[in-house]
Amino acid sequence: MTERQLQSLVNALPGSRNKDSIKAAELIVRKNAFQIPPFGITTYTEKIDWKGDQSRSYLRLIHANSFLGCLMDAYILKNDDIYLYKALDLIEDWIENNNYIDTRNTMGWHDETTALRLQYWLKFYIHAKNKVNQDRIELLKNKMWETAELLSSDSFHSTNTNHGMFQDISLLQFVSFFMYENNEKCKEFIEVSIKRLKDYFEYIFTVEGVHKEHSPAYHLLVVSQLKKLIDWMKEFDPNSFESFYALYLKAEKYATHVIRPDGFLPPICDTEPKKVSESSYSHLFDTDEYLYSVTKGEKGIPPADHDVVFKEAGYAIFRDDWSKKEKATYCLFSAAYHVDYHKHSDDLNFYIYSNGEIITEAGPNGYNYKDPYTKYAFSSFAHNTLLVNGKGLPRTDGKYDDVYIENYHIGQDESEATGVNKRFDGVVHKRNVKFNRKNQNIIVQDTISSDTKNEYQLLWHVARDIKVKIRGQIVEFFRDDQKVMELELTTKASPIINIRHGQTAPTYSGWIFPEMEKKLPSTTLEVNLTGSTVDCQTEFRFSSFKIPVLNESLQLEKDYSSTRDLKYLFEEATEEPYKNHLVIVFSAMGKDYNYMFNYKKTLSSLKTNKLFILDDFGIQGSYYIGRDRDHSIETSVMSLINYFTSKYDILQKNVTAVGSSKGGFSALYFGIKYHFGNVIAGGPQSKLGQFLIHQAPHKHVAEYIASGFTEGDCYYMDQILYNILNQPVENGPNIKLLVGKNDHHLSDHVMPLYNTLKNRGYKTQLDIKENMDHTGLKRYFPRYLQHHLKLVLGIQSDYDINLDTEDFYIMSVHTERRNDSILVSTKAYGEDLYYAFYLYKEGVLEEKIPYSRSNQAIFNIKEKASYKVRAYVKNKTDKRVALNSDPINID
Repeated sequence: MTERQLQSLVNALPGSRNKDSIKAAELIVRKNAFQIPPFGITTYTEKIDWKGDQSRSYLRLIHANSFLGCLMDAYILKNDDIYLYKALDLIEDWIENNNYIDTRNTMGWHDETTALRLQYWLKFYIHAKNKVNQDRIELLKNKMWETAELLSSDSFHSTNTNHGMFQDISLLQFVSFFMYENNEKCKEFIEVSIKRLKDYFEYIFTVEGVHKEHSPAYHLLVVSQLKKLIDWMKEFDPNSFESFYALYLKAEKYATHVIRPDGFLPPICDTEPKKVSESSYSHLFDTDEYLYSVTKGEKGIPPADHDVVFKEAGYAIFRDDWSKKEKATYCLFSAAYHVDYHKHSDDLNFYIYSNGEIITEAGPNGYNYKDPYTKYAFSSFAHNTLLVNGKGLPRTDGKYDDVYIENYHIGQDESEATGVNKRFDGVVHKRNVKFNRKNQNIIVQDTISSDTKNEYQLLWHVARDIKVKIRGQIVEFFRDDQKVMELELTTKASPIINIRHGQTAPTYSGWIFPEMEKKLPSTTLEVNLTGSTVDCQTEFRFSSFKIPVLNESLQLEKDYSSTRDLKYLFEEATEEPYKNHLVIVFSAMGKDYNYMFNYKKTLSSLKTNKLFILDDFGIQGSYYIGRDRDHSIETSVMSLINYFTSKYDILQKNVTAVGSSKGGFSALYFGIKYHFGNVIAGGPQSKLGQFLIHQAPHKHVAEYIASGFTEGDCYYMDQILYNILNQPVENGPNIKLLVGKNDHHLSDHVMPLYNTLKNRGYKTQLDIKENMDHTGLKRYFPRYLQHHLKLVLGIQSDYDINLDTEDFYIMSVHTERRNDSILVSTKAYGEDLYYAFYLYKEGVLEEKIPYSRSNQAIFNIKEKASYKVRAYVKNKTDKRVALNSDPINID
């Protein structure tokens, strides 16, 4: 063997798994402590316990004698024989305790482990054969020949797997060194191993050059072995080298595109989320495009294609713009089942990165199949895929042709791919993924078909640095309190979204593995759908959000999980006399997707317990009732109320429900139905169907509650409140109603309800305010509410309904974009008023326009951002009121 050939061979053999090989070698020599990534340091009192009960992953590496890599690298660097003799002691100890006949079914003779051990032994032998006792080195050589014979046998070979590949490469490396000793036997080994390798590479790579084991890390691993094979085989067998080289070149495209914008691999199947530039794969290919992908655009040139689909391999990878580097949006859709090795139950899985991970995967936990977390990592529960009746698919079942990409289209602004999964018995799942880089959104269309009714669950795993807020069928995603994405469901299959977080019973759910055998709790969204054949559209938006970001509400609100998840704010009583009371505030209807707590400021001076409940279901709320007549939201609201009354030992008679308009209806509904002590309502609706369908432009709210807006739906909603008025009234609440004389609610809703309440015997007081319409509730109801709550709490109040102490109020603040300016105008009720305007950019005060008579102002905009205007109005006595505009995005 020439020196060049020898060096080429040595370079292809494995080295230390530790960055600091000398430090790791010293631990072995001085302390019998073995540092084997990622398992930390294991110290043995005497010799290695080869029969230890550690995980399969650890035992694989210890039986492979991978510690020899540290000892040999340290020897090469320091030229100290102490490392050689320690290595030989460990090798001999392994040989003595791991006879093949007695231990053939242990990790010591695992297919890949055996191949890897022969490589480490060979590297040791090359350096030590003339340095240590020849009898001892001869024993090792004989064991190496026995291992080579075993690797060459068909019965031991792991055909058509990467383990078999390692066996053949190890065998080739061995015989290339020992060719001179037994040329005929070595030729036999070479012929066997090269044929196997050619067959394997032809089998395991698609015509597109993608590794079929459906795990990005294994694509890089196998290609790296292919590259090593090429680099040293061209010194021994140039003819074989040429056939492998063409495949190596073809494998570059997938490797380039699968790397995330931040330079990491996505945690798909058995791939850990590792940074490629810090791995042995950093220089796997010499192309400028691969270099650009690995270095996050710091070096090289961007690939010409943003979107690629490897149809046979079952991958669609879409990216908005390489030039955005790590801030780019990237999504990966996978639909394939080619082989059983490294297979996870992740069929039709979908992954999203946008300036950071958003929709992620659990990742691998290792290969200890007895560990329940490893079972979870392989299962459907750990992936963004489908469950049917709470069950996923088996990891493997041989149905290789039942998962595939059906069709795809790559366009300039929009690309899409459709995958099909037929592995479920009696259920077909089809998923279309459409990425629009111009609109910055992704639409996933799931069609699930069956002849029988089922409960389906679509899972979405959320990155650990992301917080989520569920608003009915919309989910908000926040990173560092900045909104980064919205998810919106569109389906007729009665969706309910649940959050799973670090769950172990009844099933494992809500876990991720940042590295093998390291688990962390995370958030998983579970979308529940009911039906036989159902369609569900899931839109992921990265801009143009429907729900405005209300930072104050976001920071204040808490989550309560029940039949439906609720957002609430609770303020505990601060003075002893009021600790046995609870005030529940139901919110009025706001603008589309604008959900806010009401009357926080109004009630701030009251020292009792206060519970503010948000109605963030549907476009403008659900009246705290439910969706499609299911009353699931009502059930959750009462669960939340009961939680606080039980926690603080509060009697029902000391509970007061309050609200205006929509909130007034809800206060009446809950107060009467659940026998609270008091209800204070301003301008409430009572006949929901009439109001939502015929009197106001809110048919979408009717459809959410009743599943439609026909006359039948109208009748159903009109009866919701009236149906409960036949309950026993002796424990009914004291009811206070305020309505304006100019409010159409007076004749249409309040008077019919008031008359019915009086006839049924409810203690009801009706106050009609002169010269007030429905919008006047903003002005008059706060003082009315304060007054009656004070009376409930036994506090003196000098309120007079006929006295106007506040003789002006703001009705609206309207903003309009005009070129690079924002025009704002304010409508206010009152006389002799002055107006001022404050402009906020991303929540920070940017500019002030002082008080003047003009109710309009213009702000010139210098930067793209989200703005809002706060309008101030004062009267001649210098009393002031303020109101915010809706956010306006300048982009």
